[in-house]
Amino acid sequence: MRKHQIFGFALATAFSALFIFACSKGDTISEPAPIDKDAPRIPDGDRIIIHFGTSTYKGCLYSFSNCIWIGWGSKERNYMDNFGLQFGNGAAAEQYFGQYFPLTADYVVTKSEAAELGLKEQVIRAGFYPIRKHATGMETNMRMVDFSPESVQPVASVVNPNNPQDNIGQLHNLAVQVVLNENMSALRTLGQDKSAVQALLTEKTAQFLAEAQLPASATEQQRAQTTNVHRDYSDYIARLEETRLSDNDKNVLRAVFNEAASMPVRTPQELSNFVSRMTAFENELSGTTNLNNRKMVLSMISVLKYSRYYWFWKSISSREFGTGTDQPASIPDWVWADVIGLELGGPLVSAIASAAVYLDQR
Repeated sequence: MRKHQIFGFALATAFSALFIFACSKGDTISEPAPIDKDAPRIPDGDRIIIHFGTSTYKGCLYSFSNCIWIGWGSKERNYMDNFGLQFGNGAAAEQYFGQYFPLTADYVVTKSEAAELGLKEQVIRAGFYPIRKHATGMETNMRMVDFSPESVQPVASVVNPNNPQDNIGQLHNLAVQVVLNENMSALRTLGQDKSAVQALLTEKTAQFLAEAQLPASATEQQRAQTTNVHRDYSDYIARLEETRLSDNDKNVLRAVFNEAASMPVRTPQELSNFVSRMTAFENELSGTTNLNNRKMVLSMISVLKYSRYYWFWKSISSREFGTGTDQPASIPDWVWADVIGLELGGPLVSAIASAAVYLDQR
């Protein structure tokens, strides 16, 4: 059974920051960018509501989706006087998450939930929490996430409902995670056959999006197979110039991209700084009229933030995807492929480009 289903959900939060635009805040764009019939379809953020797992028994733990239901025989536990999450099928959970469970937004343990577990009301901070073998004195398949303040590597909440396109980034991360997790053996078998790899990624990503009630048309799927996703993404400014965005929107994104590229991300703290800065850009841009294609600009920044978060987490968490050490400080090419791929062909090509370039360079 698939571990992800789609339902409606709403979020609310606030965050303020400063951003200097190419245009003054008081100005407005009177002429919208012309509609390109070949431009990708970007769904409204509120249409992308992803729940993951098998039960709605408890509240929402955020992890690459709006509300993660967990699955794998999960059960909330009092673990040494801390909120804990026990996985009955620990091997499957460990394969999916690796060494760390990424809690992507703060989680409130309510009064009733705390009382049921014999705990105090508390707020669990966003960050990376280790997944450990369940200490029973016997060898067991169980795994445990200990959400104690002592065990967390804190990272600022990547979830930002203040950006109406926040869910584009969440969709991207979950799509890449699901497609790579379920198809890595088949992708490795294809080796350096880039056409075959792209065809398989297209098929599996389109299947994921259909299950997310965001089906790609036959034309979009065909275009995804023929789009050249293998480009020099390290020259992200050149790739930005090739997009269909207006000069005004390119100027805005150029400032965001250059600052993002200047920020080293080698540790969870540096990742937290990066997330906070991108969230600040999102918040300022969400309240302005100085954009021709507001949906695309906000979506590209969301994907940039989520993708940087995702691939850093993978690099330190998963023996399968990384070496267990921090990423280099610079943004990997496959993150820029995520962002530019979104403008090339929407969520479908974004996920394909990300995975394809990652596999090509690893």
